Amino acid sequence: MQIFLDKLKNQINELEQQINLADQQSYQEHYFDQHLFNICKIETNLQFYLDKIKQTYQALCEATRLQKLTQIEFLSEKLINQITALTRELATVHLRKPIPEHIIQETLVEKHSRHLDYLRRLQEMKYEFELSPKLIDHARLAALDNRIYRCQQAITRIELEMENSLPD
Repeated sequence: MQIFLDKLKNQINELEQQINLADQQSYQEHYFDQHLFNICKIETNLQFYLDKIKQTYQALCEATRLQKLTQIEFLSEKLINQITALTRELATVHLRKPIPEHIIQETLVEKHSRHLDYLRRLQEMKYEFELSPKLIDHARLAALDNRIYRCQQAITRIELEMENSLPD
């Protein structure tokens, strides 16, 4: 059993070296099973996941010392899955699209124009939807009305912002 634990420890040490060398990018979604690492929020730091792996390893060592066979089996499988997940992430990190460094800022006028176009298209959809009386889906019509209302509210906010940004 000690040979198995030593091999796992070596793999964890290799992962740590790879993480230190990796050009880590931040991401906006979970790349790992939330239950595998016992997390509920998005963690963007690979070191966090390595620390979770080390915690699982320590729990496995403790279960081995106490000779709790069911715990040993569970933690061994979990640790191997965690190591596999992090290894795959490190192997594919270079394939991820980099986050654009420059984001094009649109002016309030452009934003206003874009929202007016959204409103026009939503109203056209509603008009076409109302022209086919035998296929009226009231839930879909209500959803469309809700989208139109939210779009109108956004346009009103943008117009107020435009008024407030005018020089006196």
